[in-house]
Amino acid sequence: MKTTAPHLFVCSDAGDAYTKEGVDLTLIRWMLTLTPEERLNVLQDTISSIHRLRHAGTKTHVQRDFLC
Repeated sequence: MKTTAPHLFVCSDAGDAYTKEGVDLTLIRWMLTLTPEERLNVLQDTISSIHRLRHAGTKTHVQRDFLC
């Protein structure tokens, strides 16, 4: 299940979007609009992306049966 992107939140100025520590408040606000199930789906999509990136450079070996 795909959820709406966080760019739908528009802040009046950059001061509304970030805390003094640099935390992006638009992402927090966006996440809070989601249901718990949608939040879990976002988390699962993120984990899947990280997994794909970590294994992107590895070669998979496929065993093939050859007829002699």
